[in-house]
Amino acid sequence: MIRQIKDELQQIAETVKAIVGIDVTILDRDLIRLAGTGIYKSKVGTPGPKNSAFEKCLLTGNQYLIADPKSCNECDICDSRENCEEKAAVCFPIIIDDKVVGVVGLIIFDAEKKEAFLEKKESYIDFDKRLSELIASKIKEKNISSKLQYKSKELLTVIDSVNEGIVIIDKSRSIITLNRYFKEKFGVKYSNIVGKPLDRILPKQVIEKIEKNKLSLEEEQLTVSIGKQDIEFLFSIKPILVDDSAEGAVITFKDFGTLQRSVFNASEKNAILTFDEIIGESQSLTQVKEQAKLISRQNMPVLLLGESGTGKELFARAIHTGSDRRNQIFMAINCGAIPETLMESELFGYEKGTFTGANSSGKMGKFEIAKDGTIFLDEIGDLPLHMQVKLLRVLEEKELMRVGGSVTIKVNPRIIAATNKDLQKMVERNEFREDLFYRLNVIPLRIPPLRERADDVLELSDYFLKRYNKIYNKDMKGYSEAAQKAMARYNWPGNVRELQNLIEYAINFEKGDRISLDIISSRIGQSSEAAADEKPLKDLVADYEKDVIKGMIRYYGDDTEAKKNIAKKLQISPATLYRKLEEQQDSQK
Repeated sequence: MIRQIKDELQQIAETVKAIVGIDVTILDRDLIRLAGTGIYKSKVGTPGPKNSAFEKCLLTGNQYLIADPKSCNECDICDSRENCEEKAAVCFPIIIDDKVVGVVGLIIFDAEKKEAFLEKKESYIDFDKRLSELIASKIKEKNISSKLQYKSKELLTVIDSVNEGIVIIDKSRSIITLNRYFKEKFGVKYSNIVGKPLDRILPKQVIEKIEKNKLSLEEEQLTVSIGKQDIEFLFSIKPILVDDSAEGAVITFKDFGTLQRSVFNASEKNAILTFDEIIGESQSLTQVKEQAKLISRQNMPVLLLGESGTGKELFARAIHTGSDRRNQIFMAINCGAIPETLMESELFGYEKGTFTGANSSGKMGKFEIAKDGTIFLDEIGDLPLHMQVKLLRVLEEKELMRVGGSVTIKVNPRIIAATNKDLQKMVERNEFREDLFYRLNVIPLRIPPLRERADDVLELSDYFLKRYNKIYNKDMKGYSEAAQKAMARYNWPGNVRELQNLIEYAINFEKGDRISLDIISSRIGQSSEAAADEKPLKDLVADYEKDVIKGMIRYYGDDTEAKKNIAKKLQISPATLYRKLEEQQDSQK
């Protein structure tokens, strides 16, 4: 600790020398000279003499007054005794928490000053004692300052690592600090926010509610406009209590759209899923479930076709569970999520030393890991052409070779592929290999979109309500009649996934014990039941069209490519879609 303030120690030594005219030297517990004046200034950083009074002072914790260094008992075995130029000295231990951490000495090199020194020795002993106490207090201050600085850095590191916005305010409601997530998400600069009042980031009505609840709120809904987006947050505030007095508060902002559903994901990831757990009794779904049950027991490739969000992976898992490979690995691979440069090594593995940054012992690929299980190739239409060739060879020869390897590895997984694209048309455009298409398309199954199984909407809604009640520890009783009708009328462009996300949203933001039409309308754009019933058919059709387009834009996006895709799915031209969007904007003005 004493070495942390060696610059301050040198300043103290120089000041003492200037005031009393006596040289000063300061050593640490290892007998290394940290500061000094006179001849000892040039020896800073070097060891002091062994077996000296200074070393005894460090070992015993006692003070020593040396009247004659060459004849006193304290110096009789000192390594520097014969060459010692000191005429007199007093040394005192520097003690912190009952431990000797150093020694400070006042040194006389002049015979005339020695007489005056010895005459006032009690004063110098007291002075040296106070000097050592001063140094000890400086060390403690430095130590406390270092600990506070570390704790401050530790706290900032912790809050910067949290995947939600954090703002800390003081008791006057001024912003003390905020974390990296908040700065990046809200697009603000630290210097423009810190020290400013809380109303710089929160609306007046929210602040009034905070004050009314004494700086304590739990997951209140808050909509914040960031750029052109309105983002929903779950907003909480907890007071910082010191002796039961609120000296400040910590505010958190959870982006509802990116809430981590760890409990849900953990239960889903490795779940053993059967056909009975695929919810729905509509004729179109029941028919495809029966077909899937029949083929699950046969060891042949399956191609699952259907729009995004229809539940293709659920069917793949159920087929695996119904097969004789149920005790083997089920490996889900999203072909559109793996970078093209890493695709081959991810699927087929690599040998050690194959490329820079590779695992030093090599790595098994996903096909090798699941060699006797089931491999689910989702978004197979996104697989690059050169990888289609390699995949076809593995499927036909039932063996692979790692990247950089020379030995073939036998594999025999069952392949279930899935896509929301028209592979037949991709083959015609030379975007997908014909031979691979026929290899995968042995048994095609089309999963119906939710709009074709409207009878299942309310059953699915109840299923997701129970699931999210459990996950989020809620006790939502059900849905209002108007909310049920709105969901039954809706087109569901995002299919079951959109319905699932809607229920999760509603459970978190609904204030009553039943999910209301207002909450449903905020996401799917349905107007109130009464207003809908009073409108003529023409207006109802227009509202329905508006809701469908809005829903698809929310799901697919608002850029040019997304709009082209939406127009294609609606079987209208992009120009017609743009015209309808303009009409909707004009009607809102």
